[in-house]
Amino acid sequence: MAAQRKSARQRLVDAAFQLFSSQGVGATTTRQVADLAGVNEVTLFRQFGSKHGLLAAVMTEAEVLFRHPVDLATVGQAQVDQALRDFLAQCLETLDQLSELVRAVIGEAGQFSADNSQAMGRGLQTIRNVMAEYLEALLGQSNRPGLPPEEVAGLVMALLLGYAAIDGTTDGSTDGATDGVAEYYGLWPNRAAFIDSLVTWLLSLQPQFAADNVAADRASPAAEPLSTETWIDLPAPIVHQIMQAARKAGHQTYALIYVLLGAGVAVAEVPLLTRASALYDSSQHILLVGPYHRQVPLNQWIMGKRYGTYTKNPLTRWLKSRSDTSPALFVGPDDRPITPLRVRQLWAEVTADIASPTGAPLALEQTRATWCVEMLLRGLNRHDLSLLSGLSVEQLEPLVQKAQARSALAQALQLDQQSGSAAGKASPSTPAISLDEG
Repeated sequence: MAAQRKSARQRLVDAAFQLFSSQGVGATTTRQVADLAGVNEVTLFRQFGSKHGLLAAVMTEAEVLFRHPVDLATVGQAQVDQALRDFLAQCLETLDQLSELVRAVIGEAGQFSADNSQAMGRGLQTIRNVMAEYLEALLGQSNRPGLPPEEVAGLVMALLLGYAAIDGTTDGSTDGATDGVAEYYGLWPNRAAFIDSLVTWLLSLQPQFAADNVAADRASPAAEPLSTETWIDLPAPIVHQIMQAARKAGHQTYALIYVLLGAGVAVAEVPLLTRASALYDSSQHILLVGPYHRQVPLNQWIMGKRYGTYTKNPLTRWLKSRSDTSPALFVGPDDRPITPLRVRQLWAEVTADIASPTGAPLALEQTRATWCVEMLLRGLNRHDLSLLSGLSVEQLEPLVQKAQARSALAQALQLDQQSGSAAGKASPSTPAISLDEG
């Protein structure tokens, strides 16, 4: 019955994946795929155009390729180095099972059309993102310096594919070996040695990382060493542009951006938010943030503009629109809690067409900086803001200076307006003073 409920396209993709993986693309005919899928061969060509078009679809639509090799819910239940070894070993085992498909993707790439190549690229990118989510969850990279998780995952994927290709073209031999030790012509003594080398490299990317204390380190993301020196708050017009773009992107994205700008939540804290984290009535809206559930107000006013009320705002609308049963406040695929990687991807999509004052891409950390600066300008002192934000007083100091600069600018503009008003009432004979004249 389940097979009957699948569309003809999905049945063709599943059949092609099964045949390509077991006997290779070259040995598989379109008739074989159509027969296994239970559809007419004409349907295959109508859907995919050619066998290579079908291969490209397999790379973007085969569900098995995009499942996490391990359950993200188990992250933190094992030592990080061992968890990485298990993860990488499972990735290599998957490549072993898909060896024929991998050979086809690499060996027949020159025969793909431009559209097929783009589809292949999207498929590889999706696989990379799945891997990045796991590595980020394990290594806790979202608030740390260095390569972003997507780049780390891309490098790991390239290394795994390279190892699989090298391992498939080299072999060990006992001919001429002494003391019964096999002579191995690969670049590593064995697969375990390759995995160990890769694990060592991954751990070295995080200088602050302590393998024996990763659970505690990851449990308090707001307490991780952060440098706020380069954080730049956003001006009001850009903030409102971002909110408008987020609104067009859908309920969840709008609610997410609203929470980031209205409560200053750190990216690493978003996956920890649950439906029960949102407490609100007609007089307040509070979020319980982080592993220790610090209370943070969710502002209805952001940069001088009101975005609803405490009981009717982008977040409450998102919650009321949901039909899933996940306890997570924001969800990803399969109703799992959203990952920091996905948060950054949504932010990049929302802000793609919005220019910053400097012309640089808008950074997600700017939402937290903007909220902190706004709270300071509203009169909150740095010690109280430290309690709400989870940042230390020392980490807040650069943001305090930015708030002081904003306040000074506002005062200067006010003085200029007052001067202009006074000048209009002054005698026409009063000379204007030029800055060039000193």
